[in-house]
Amino acid sequence: MANFALPDLGTRVTPHPQRVTPFYVVDDIHAARRRYSALGFDVTESEGPDCLGMSAGDTGIMLVTPAHAAKTMPLQAIKSLDKGPALYVCVDSIDAVRCSLADPIIGERVTDYGTWELFVESRVGLVIFAEQMSEPEAGCN
Repeated sequence: MANFALPDLGTRVTPHPQRVTPFYVVDDIHAARRRYSALGFDVTESEGPDCLGMSAGDTGIMLVTPAHAAKTMPLQAIKSLDKGPALYVCVDSIDAVRCSLADPIIGERVTDYGTWELFVESRVGLVIFAEQMSEPEAGCN
């Protein structure tokens, strides 16, 4: 993982959410894709057969399999998904989010496609904050 400098904690930096997307772990991604397609959703992005984004107008969802979650998420984040879906929040700055959090950070990663993800266990469930760090192929674009 790359080293990132944190901003001065004495300076209040406000994060700017760009998009919030429900994030679901589904046992059968093909069946889930068919269900959402029947509701008017189209596949908009894919990180392989175990992860896809779908949208209908301005509304989007992310679907991943348990195998994808196990490969890409901290164990505590996966356990949080047993309570319900997560929120995937695209922001302009993970550093700004980190400085503004009251809830615990349970993990972070930089994806192969250039997205810095911060996993937070909030009082209402798992929130994954994501900052696009390079030209997007998937994720926050």
